[in-house]
Amino acid sequence: MLLTDLNDPKVDTLLVRCWAVVTVLLIVSQRVRKSAMPKPDKMLRFRPLKELGTAVLKLKRVVLFHPEPLVKKLAGEYCVCRKDERPDETGMVQCETCWEWFHFDCLGIEEGTDYTGVDWTCVWCKNKPDKQGYQRWKKGARRRHVRDFPKLHGAEYGENQPQRYSAPPTWEGKVAEVKELARRQAIKKRKLTETVEGLVDQGGHHLVDAQGMAGLVLRPVDAGLVDEMIGEGLVDPAQIDDKD
Repeated sequence: MLLTDLNDPKVDTLLVRCWAVVTVLLIVSQRVRKSAMPKPDKMLRFRPLKELGTAVLKLKRVVLFHPEPLVKKLAGEYCVCRKDERPDETGMVQCETCWEWFHFDCLGIEEGTDYTGVDWTCVWCKNKPDKQGYQRWKKGARRRHVRDFPKLHGAEYGENQPQRYSAPPTWEGKVAEVKELARRQAIKKRKLTETVEGLVDQGGHHLVDAQGMAGLVLRPVDAGLVDEMIGEGLVDPAQIDDKD
């Protein structure tokens, strides 16, 4: 089409139609983008209780999918090196206390050494746990919590570790995981409160007491005070663990 053709009424009509089609397509694409179904929890959160029944029925008719598996098999972790080299693939010895397998190479043991009938105990189990419950392999080396070893995770003596997953593969496992997370949150909250109580005892209540009608009022260590201490940088939650 030449520039001189722009004054032709037919050309003008064609341009208008093209512009109209492009505009409609843009509007439709925006509506499609905005009309995408929100997350089910958000959808139900803002529905009145009397409408929940209908909303749940609608959700049941929708096929929800994810491009990746929700639960994946994870590689095994053995020895202090935490590599996935199983006992049937390389020379290894098993700790009699925690049932963890260790590579000969990592321990500096000569290949082919026979540990049959020998009660061998790893360095982790020989070292006493610190105040946070961690055992160290050596000074400054990898550490392990006293509640995190194969014997407590369903392993069988003389066998490989049980298969690990990215998330519990069963409903019962998921419920147990949620309960465990809630328990750990409660432990961390308690430890944060104890830390703030220690700071108040060291610095004196006058640092945090509130001004009342009759003067200074003793302020208890509650969630609000803990949040203020964290906000002021006096307490670092990252330094507080959630272990027993």
